[in-house]
Amino acid sequence: MKLIKILVALSCVCSWLAVPALAADRAVKRQTCCEKAVAEGKECRNKCCVAAHKEGKSCEKCNPNKEDLKFLKKAKPADKETRK
Repeated sequence: MKLIKILVALSCVCSWLAVPALAADRAVKRQTCCEKAVAEGKECRNKCCVAAHKEGKSCEKCNPNKEDLKFLKKAKPADKETRK
């Protein structure tokens, strides 16, 4: 009887330890449309993003955490150099 209790307790502990480890694998961040476009070497073509980028802002619909601003800052110095 003691052996069964110990085995049940060990299996419960192992399952409790395994759940967070398995959940960490699922926490993959989805890329926004702007991040996907930059990864392909292009600019985002969504109407809302294009309008926001022309104003120098971030599209709040597609990039709620303003992920696209870091790509805009990198692109602006290159645009200025080509205009000279």
